[in-house]
Amino acid sequence: MSGQRCGIILSVIGIVLVIIGVLWLTVIFPSLVKIPTDYARTFYFEGNLSSPNPVTQAMDTLPVEQTLSQEAVGTKDGAVLIHEVRTLRNAVTKEPLPASYNDESTLTIDRKTLMFVKAQDERERYGYWAPPRGLGEGDSFDIWNPAANRPLTARYMKSEEFQGLQVVVFRISESDISLGTHPQTQLPLSLSTTIELWIEPQSGTVVDQNATTTISMDMMGNKVPLLISSLRWTDDTISEMVGVAKDAKGKLLLFESVIPWLLVGIGAVLVIVGVIFIVRKLATPA
Repeated sequence: MSGQRCGIILSVIGIVLVIIGVLWLTVIFPSLVKIPTDYARTFYFEGNLSSPNPVTQAMDTLPVEQTLSQEAVGTKDGAVLIHEVRTLRNAVTKEPLPASYNDESTLTIDRKTLMFVKAQDERERYGYWAPPRGLGEGDSFDIWNPAANRPLTARYMKSEEFQGLQVVVFRISESDISLGTHPQTQLPLSLSTTIELWIEPQSGTVVDQNATTTISMDMMGNKVPLLISSLRWTDDTISEMVGVAKDAKGKLLLFESVIPWLLVGIGAVLVIVGVIFIVRKLATPA
């Protein structure tokens, strides 16, 4: 094989590899980080519910367990439909709490942006369903909160190490969100909540979270707590999500950095070598 022909072949192969590398970054990789159509995950919470005792006028506290199950059940116009079920039970007796404490619905989430598709969602929810990738200092995002029935803003607080991962901590802190009026007394109801999220920033995976939410009734300017909920992930759920984050972080390194830039790098080298062969052949007297 002549040097000129060899140079042409190397250059063509190199150009093809560069094109594949660029396509990988712009087309293939973005499709890999979408919400999978077979998504399924269950989260377990533990904590307490406190409510006023009408006899003692003190707050009674009940230890509870909550299960949040999510499963993709289909797609629609680029969005994934996720069936979500929240159930709450007595942590001691294991008996389920009244139906008013539970919830079931189907979420409509854009697979790429992780945001609700309001026009298609059965409850017209909007904002983020889960944290976006790449969060850092100074960032904030609006994430849907079912208790408030609207998105609440999560703001960056700090970065720290968490079980072998470098994470960013975001906090939601809201007070006196109107919930309308009490169905019996017609007095105004309001919600205050503080939620902390520990997020692996490269993948956007939440590895821990806790929340304290208070629903109060306004009685002549005096806010009386009707329900105080304090829930956090169980240790098993934390361990599972740390594993999910570490696995996602490794895959992102491979698929977002190593593979495409390796293709582009090898392709560029082959093009350069091929051009050198061609130039040498042309410069060599016949």
